[in-house]
Amino acid sequence: MEELVARRLAIVPTTNCSLNCKLCMDYLSGPVKRRDIPLEDVCRDIDACFALFDRVVWLQFVGGEVFVYRDFAKLLDYALRYRDRFDRLIIETNATVFPDEAGRQALLRHGDALSIYVSDYGELSRARGKFDQFAREHNIHYVVKKYHGDGQYFDGWIDNTNPHDLKEPGDVLEVNAMNCPQCRLRNMHCYDGKLHRCSNSCFMQEMGLFPPKDGDFVDLRDVSRSREEKREIIREFYTHARRSCRYCKQKYMAILPRYPAAQQLKKG
Repeated sequence: MEELVARRLAIVPTTNCSLNCKLCMDYLSGPVKRRDIPLEDVCRDIDACFALFDRVVWLQFVGGEVFVYRDFAKLLDYALRYRDRFDRLIIETNATVFPDEAGRQALLRHGDALSIYVSDYGELSRARGKFDQFAREHNIHYVVKKYHGDGQYFDGWIDNTNPHDLKEPGDVLEVNAMNCPQCRLRNMHCYDGKLHRCSNSCFMQEMGLFPPKDGDFVDLRDVSRSREEKREIIREFYTHARRSCRYCKQKYMAILPRYPAAQQLKKG
């Protein structure tokens, strides 16, 4: 049987965030509820994912903001049981919150496999200096994406905050969906018991934008489907457009206008 490999498997333990971005691509400034997934449920989903995949190249933890998750250190330690099954552990952060001692020690237990990716939003990323120092002191692979001032990473953000049916003809939709950066990156997202082909599929489903369609995601907690049936759905993830692709402008990333990143909505 052909090996099933996840190029990127992003686990989302929380949609709570320390920022309130106007153009949030996860719709956390709008209809998607901000909440923590209980630790035992996230761990169960990690088990389910590794029961389906033979190997994971990048295991990622993303949010929201991962360092506001109260059980993050325990979650990192739980991932260690699969250390021989993934190549790298990627932590993505906006550098607004620096982990406590327990969190820092849990990070270091992943050794040379650890990478920290910082989205640097200038003054908003108030813990950036602490992350810089931590990475230097412990020789951690460390990547900073600049999202403030001139020369922003990828020229800034796009506006994908009003998802609606773009009414593209079927053949046009299929071509554009295959050229989407999310499709090319194969960045799967696991959130609250469901494995999606990309973050947009994940969070648009959370919005209730359209009814669930069989094959658009894998219900990790569905005991009526066999392991091989679930693996076959995953193998088909990137072969054609999904329901979310009809509503998503990210497939036009190369030509869409850019906006300054992380513009904050006023409270109240």
